[in-house]
Amino acid sequence: MNIVVGNDGRSHSEKAAEFAFAYAKAFQANLYMLYIVNPKAQEDKEKSIKNGMRVLGRAKIIAADLGVPIATLLEAGEAHETLLLAANKLKANALIIGSPGEKTGVSKLLGTSTTEAIMKNAPCTVVIVR
Repeated sequence: MNIVVGNDGRSHSEKAAEFAFAYAKAFQANLYMLYIVNPKAQEDKEKSIKNGMRVLGRAKIIAADLGVPIATLLEAGEAHETLLLAANKLKANALIIGSPGEKTGVSKLLGTSTTEAIMKNAPCTVVIVR
C-alpha cells in the first residue's frame, strides 16, 4: 500500500502528516511525503526550499522512530497538480492532505481550492485532515 501526503509545514499540513504516519503504521504502508515549492514565489524560493528540507528532515526522524518506511520529495509546482501527479505516478492507495477549512485569496474569489481540485481529480481515496 502506498500513501502520499503533502506537508508544507503549516499547522493543518502537520496534522495531515501526523495522521499519515499513524495510517501508514496501522496499514504497514509506504509513505511518500511531498513538500511543494511554488515556482511563482521567486523571491521566497530559497527560504521555501530550506523550510522544505527542514520539514522533510523532521519527517524522516519521526518515521524512523515509528518504523514507517518513508520517501521524501521536494518538488516544484502547483500544489494540487503536483500531489495528483505523485498519486498517479506512485500508484497511491490514499492521498492525505491538510485543509485549513477556509477559503482565502484567489480560491475565495474563484471558488476553488487545492482541496477541492484534489477531491475532484484524485485517482485514489482522499483523506482531508483538519
